[in-house]
This record gives sequence, structure tokens and C-alpha cells, in this order.
Amino acid sequence: MRAEVLIRSALLLALGVFCLSPIPAFADTVNFTDSTFNPANYTETAAFLSSGGDSLSFDQCSGCGHPGNALQIETFILNQNETTAIGFIGNTFTINTALQGAITSIDASVDKNLTVSPSDIGGGNTFHPLIEQDGNIYLASISGPTVPPPGFTTGYNTISATGLQATNFLLFDFSTGTFGTAHPNFSGDPMSFGLGQIFGSGGNTSFKLEADYDNLDIGINTAAVPEPGELMLLGVGLFGVLGLTAVRRLQLN
Repeated sequence: MRAEVLIRSALLLALGVFCLSPIPAFADTVNFTDSTFNPANYTETAAFLSSGGDSLSFDQCSGCGHPGNALQIETFILNQNETTAIGFIGNTFTINTALQGAITSIDASVDKNLTVSPSDIGGGNTFHPLIEQDGNIYLASISGPTVPPPGFTTGYNTISATGLQATNFLLFDFSTGTFGTAHPNFSGDPMSFGLGQIFGSGGNTSFKLEADYDNLDIGINTAAVPEPGELMLLGVGLFGVLGLTAVRRLQLN
């Protein structure tokens, strides 16, 4: 009888520990942020140019940020209906869904200033948050304030969106400058993040575009995987329940 009492007390203690322990968190958010755009922290994709007359360059600009340093991308497009594009993949931050949980959604924002020259040409203005997964690049498209003709610059604006899903990100091929139909796998292999820039001439010819980026923030919302300690507490609690059931059966027998 004394042994039975001791066993029952130990099991009740285990069950109490389980019941009083914090409930595991089932959601988490981690952020990829950058307000300096140090080139050493990025891997650039190949630049796409529609023709040999087009050009594209980029650098970390110390005086064009919001405030401070910024990423400055400049292009010159020679002919109508041509495109230039480049992507920047952050190499200091990776999400591993096997360890951090499947991605439920992504929030993305950036401060962007678009400048068009000559000033009588208007221009669209889009922020493309970027995902790299398994060697493929995926871009989402978030619209910002345009440069209506006659215009020159938008000034810095925050362009953002919340709740982005995998379907919002489309495969982009920087060798052809075209979008595909595939999407990233939010519960698949590790992912890196960054931004892409696509310039288009539309019906205009011989003009220059400049995009300045600052304060990039990509928030990755995940369904968190329980910590090992939390799994152990769950096991202790289940052990306690099963043990009490066994003791009860012994008493009935």
C-alpha cells in the first residue's frame, strides 16, 4: 500500500508539472531587416538587359538613404518596350522550415524613391520582395506611388503589404526577364530573402531611371515547431495520465 501511495504521488506531481507548464507557442515571427545595404551582405543575380544599348548599375549610396546609406540602382533604356532587371539575395539570413516551422504568411515593406529623367516621362513604381529557394528566384509585386507626367521623383514612400502567401510569389527568370507560374514552397527547403528591381520602358525611348531603397523589412510568420523541452513536458504529462489510469485499474482488480 505504501508503494502504491508513493507511485500515485509521483504521478500526480508529474501531471501537475505538465498542467502548470506554459503552453507551447504555435506561432512565431522573425524578420529580415536592412537599413544600410552593405553589398557584402548580398549576392546579386545576373542583370537582365533587353538589348545591348541598355545599361544597369548599382551601389551602396551613402547620401541617398532615408536617412543614411541606401541601395541605389540606375538604368538607361534605349528603346521602347524593353526591360532591365536585377535581384539582391541576402546571404546573412535563412529560414529553415524544418526547424522553425512552415511559413504561414510574409509581411514586407521598404522605403523607396523612384526618379525618372527626363522629367516629362511618367513611371510605374513597384516593390518586389524576393525569395530564393533551391536556386530559384521568386518575386512578389507590391505597387507604390507612380511618377505621373510631368514628374521627376516620387520622394521616399513606404511600400508595404501584409499576409503575402506563396501564391503571391512568382518564379522570375533573370536570364530572360520573364515571370513563370511556379511558387515557392512555404513548408519546403530553406529560403533566403531580398528584393528585386524590374525597369520597363513601355512606349518611351532613351531615358534613365533610378530606384533608391532603404529600410527593408521582411517579416516571416511561421507555425513554430515545439522546443525539445516542451516535447519532454508533454511526454511527462502523458506518462502521468497513463500511470494514474494503471493505478486505478490495479485498485479495481
